[in-house]
Amino acid sequence: MTQSVRTIPPETTACDVATLFADHDIGSAVVVEPETSEYIGIVTKTDIMQQVAAGVDINSVRVTAFLSTPLVTIASTEDIHAAATLMKEHSIKRLPVTGDGELVGILTTTDLTHYLPRLRNAILRGRDDLAAQ
Repeated sequence: MTQSVRTIPPETTACDVATLFADHDIGSAVVVEPETSEYIGIVTKTDIMQQVAAGVDINSVRVTAFLSTPLVTIASTEDIHAAATLMKEHSIKRLPVTGDGELVGILTTTDLTHYLPRLRNAILRGRDDLAAQ
């Protein structure tokens, strides 16, 4: 997972989010209510592209108009299988990770694809170890 998670307030414009994404080479930001610190939802590059394609004025439209909600998260204590299952069930590509109620990272489908070869090798080593016994 990526440990740095960008958060934005709900009044942020689509244009400001697009700039944030470009400046920091990221693909999503979690929308947080500043007064309550409540996680409202998530905005992704795809969401911004859909707004542009629809001809929306991205300088004035606020993320509350198109964010994905409710925010699906996973506890940092969960395993990779639980995360992959949750992502599949909700058809999401980015899964914020929480620890003690705080955002501690974000897991992406790209992260999963980088991890799969290691998981496969570990499974094969375990199978080989069992066969050798």
